Amino acid sequence: MAEISKTADQALAALIMLSDRGPMNPAELARALELNRTVVHRLLSTLLRRGFVSRHADRYSPGAILVRMAERVQPGLRVAATPVMKDLARDIGETVVLHVAEGEDAVVLHQVVATDNVVRVEHQIGSRHSLRLGASGRALLAFLDAPVATRVTEKADAPEALRRQLESVRELGYSLSHDELQDGVYGLAVPVLAEPAGQAIASIAALAPMSRGTVLTQHTEALRAAAERIARACSELRTPVDAA
Repeated sequence: MAEISKTADQALAALIMLSDRGPMNPAELARALELNRTVVHRLLSTLLRRGFVSRHADRYSPGAILVRMAERVQPGLRVAATPVMKDLARDIGETVVLHVAEGEDAVVLHQVVATDNVVRVEHQIGSRHSLRLGASGRALLAFLDAPVATRVTEKADAPEALRRQLESVRELGYSLSHDELQDGVYGLAVPVLAEPAGQAIASIAALAPMSRGTVLTQHTEALRAAAERIARACSELRTPVDAA
């Protein structure tokens, strides 16, 4: 494995920590990262100068430049998915989240938060978790290349149980979860399958609090239809339009 930059790795770890935990002061961040406070001050000063963090009083949080950078990640998929996600969130009244696979993780690429209900669920754009976890992760994992799926599955605490779960996802075409990534949150996810290969390019999920989680499966067909719309839109974006 190639040698990495220790300082760059520390700076990235600081950004991830601020993203996961919210605003922190240098002392809190130093304790969380188990780094010397002087080192953390230098890291934050550099990140602040470059716009990667912002400062309010003595607390630091991720900077606005990260939003601009995030918009450059898979822009075609975001363009294809955004109107579909807005329609779906409006129709079902629940938060809709789009995940993509990155390495062995599922990463939140985009979300549309429904505002119909006072109690609702939100994710953080860019947050990640193992493909083994959550409805969105398993909806992706079940339809990825076999070597990737095998490698991730074999690292699970109970590989055989996960294999059975993935077989069920493939058979049903959707994945369910509750209380895995956030307590009291239910998820229903379906894969967005590339045409005609049938491999997952993303997963789209509806998230609901416990009070509405038990009826989440009533939105399965709406999610499937949304996934098909996104897949078609992605295919059209990749296909040149004839001049005629």
